Amino acid sequence: MREKITTFGIALALGLGGCASQQPPPPPLTLVTHAAPKAETAPAPVTGAKLLDEQPPEVRQAVAEHDKTGAWPSYTTPAYVLYPYGEVAEPLINCAPLRTTDIQLEPGETITDVALGDSERWMVTPASSGDPRNPTPHLAVKPKAAGIASNLTIYTTRHIYHLNLRSRPGHEMQEVEFYYPDDLLAAMAQADQQAKQASEDAKADDPAVTPLASLDPGDLNFSYKVAGPNVPWKPVRAFDDGSHVYIQMPVGMKSSEAPALLIAAGDGNEMVNYRVRGDYYVVDRLFDQAVLVSGVGRAQDRVQIAYTGAAR
Repeated sequence: MREKITTFGIALALGLGGCASQQPPPPPLTLVTHAAPKAETAPAPVTGAKLLDEQPPEVRQAVAEHDKTGAWPSYTTPAYVLYPYGEVAEPLINCAPLRTTDIQLEPGETITDVALGDSERWMVTPASSGDPRNPTPHLAVKPKAAGIASNLTIYTTRHIYHLNLRSRPGHEMQEVEFYYPDDLLAAMAQADQQAKQASEDAKADDPAVTPLASLDPGDLNFSYKVAGPNVPWKPVRAFDDGSHVYIQMPVGMKSSEAPALLIAAGDGNEMVNYRVRGDYYVVDRLFDQAVLVSGVGRAQDRVQIAYTGAAR
């Protein structure tokens, strides 16, 4: 459960540091796409329904309940308490002396400040877990006495958490987690939109896109860097022909593994038109920074593509 609570936004890639840096060199460039089965060589972005299927049972149940009642439920198990972020006013967290309660936040966000109402009788220690490139932030909370209460505000790069703390031995919570309804719904809507775009692209080729086999390697710009975890769908390379960016994906990538593509715009990311040609994502414009995203929240992986050449 811990590794699959979701968000979009959300959201950034999960400690294989030494192994991840020793990547094998990319295979030789070939611009002739092979007539392999389309299901293997022309993957399409996953749909919102597929994205939901990948979420933990509690989150799937929460979406179903929200569809019926309009409410987002909380869940309590012997191991953890799961709150919907932004839907419960100041969630209550029960703690106990001599024991820590672990508050686990969204992977990829960074804690920037913590405000504790009673800093003399309560202890709060920041920590992190997972891949150092995309860590999951935590706070370990412990009261110094029974029967006391306080409040805690956590400021991060994505959210502000307002929590109530209570020292109640025998009723303490071992772990507190969150799921993020707004981010999840946005991720599902975006997945559906990109799947629709991919379907439309498959029906009619854009005559403005030069066929891959017709490109002259001497006219291509390979000043792009691909960085991120060694996921099965990590691109082999990226290059452009002056008007389109071609992202070469691994041969045989399955449709279910196909990530969504976003480009940097202003203070965030936005969707961009692209089409699938064999093992390539063909982007309809040049960009300086882009990210391929698969999954959401704690199940999310992100691979960055950055232009490293001269100014254009």
